Amino acid sequence: MYEQPGPQVPAAYYAVPGPPPRRTGRTIAIVVAVLLLLCCCGGGLFAALKPDALGGFAKDIVDAVNSDVANAELGDCVNDFAKVEDARVVDCASTDAANKVVGVVDDVRESEFDAKQQTLCEAFPTWEQIVWIGRKGGNGDVWCLAPLKS
Repeated sequence: MYEQPGPQVPAAYYAVPGPPPRRTGRTIAIVVAVLLLLCCCGGGLFAALKPDALGGFAKDIVDAVNSDVANAELGDCVNDFAKVEDARVVDCASTDAANKVVGVVDDVRESEFDAKQQTLCEAFPTWEQIVWIGRKGGNGDVWCLAPLKS
């Protein structure tokens, strides 16, 4: 075939846009949020329809928090314990009750507790046992305990 003479113009190259960026992170976040919402709604509906089903579980959690000796207050009773980690608040009528909290001294450094154990509970004349509960090397609270009269 015959081509016409003259200047040849090269073909222009145009960039073809690629596919749009994928938004997998956003998609995953939406899916997780929807699943959490469905679980919460389902759990709420279950609890509303069967309130006694979760009663034992909730009661166990409340009992565990209330029995923690760090939540002891004046007049509470605690069990007999060898280590502070074993101390629990118990009902004063319980056979486990051995001591009663007769005083609380707040915000005492551990080093001060170690140095002044015999004087920290002087304001509570019936105390016989002293317990410090706090973060190692930091501040904590002191419970002054007196034995329960049997």
